[in-house]
Amino acid sequence: MQTLGQSNLPGGMPTANPGQPTLPENNQKRRRPKKRPNANEKQEERRARKAMAPFVASGSLAVLPSHAPVSAVEEDPHNNEEVMDQDDNQPQEDTQKPHFYYVPPSCQDNPHKDKLFTCQETLDEHYHRLSFGTCIISPRNQVAFCKVQWIPFDSMSPAELTGWEKIVFHLLKRCEHVNPVKKNGSQTDGMMWADGWRKISDPDQSVGRFCLVGKMKNAMKRAQYNPISEAAGIQEASDFISLQLQKFAPGVFKSCRQLLIDSWFPSMAHMEYPSPYTENDFTSFLTFTMHNFYNKPHMDSDVNDWTLVIWIPIFNPLTRTEADPVMADEGFDMLGVQLS
Repeated sequence: MQTLGQSNLPGGMPTANPGQPTLPENNQKRRRPKKRPNANEKQEERRARKAMAPFVASGSLAVLPSHAPVSAVEEDPHNNEEVMDQDDNQPQEDTQKPHFYYVPPSCQDNPHKDKLFTCQETLDEHYHRLSFGTCIISPRNQVAFCKVQWIPFDSMSPAELTGWEKIVFHLLKRCEHVNPVKKNGSQTDGMMWADGWRKISDPDQSVGRFCLVGKMKNAMKRAQYNPISEAAGIQEASDFISLQLQKFAPGVFKSCRQLLIDSWFPSMAHMEYPSPYTENDFTSFLTFTMHNFYNKPHMDSDVNDWTLVIWIPIFNPLTRTEADPVMADEGFDMLGVQLS
């Protein structure tokens, strides 16, 4: 579309009189700069490869071959610079190709540095919402700091859905054998449980497994606790979570596993320490939360550079009946989760 003040000449020179276009002083047509074929595509591929680097296994960057188109590549619409593509062009049902969201330099700093907690109004005004598919988020021309994926329950195969249901039932059952984590300065509401291994404050011990000794003893007396079956259940749950990470971010899995082995840490699936590692071992413990758990603003200091976070919407186990479904694919809402 042509705008007022530009001529019909190829050079598009400004005119004093729309009816009398002028030519450049050298009386030659202005040449448009030459563009290399596929220049934008190659630039997108370079950015995508750099952003994906933390998530792919060593030597597997070929997962994004030069002839394979990436999903929509987007930059922050609040920025005045060119937006290469738009989120609306990404089909919601396609979760195989990642969507790359590049944060421009002008949007990489907290707009309200004087406030530790990012309020919802600030998120709505200054941040971009992503809500479907597989998204990789990174500063422009840098490695990514986040990868996220939404998987609706109705898109899963029966085997996948059964796997997630078994994880939910496993964690609910573990509440009978581990104590809730005591509330500290940052925890405000809800409940958190930890399962696996942790460092022990006792000078004569190095690590110990989370357990509720009193309840376990009573359950064993009533023949309601079988160590062999419990170990098998923990191993199955650990393997399932491990396989999700291996599919989602094999590079992160490999780095976490190497740290576990190099540090001689026990695996979450180990019942005794030391024990031989399996091919799926990658972490020593997990935590899970329920009942509207949330923290005050705080900063964690972890050995790992990456944290795997999984949100599984379920119906309240305290009010749910046996006839009710477990998974809450509809009829739920999540508030907060402002992570920085």
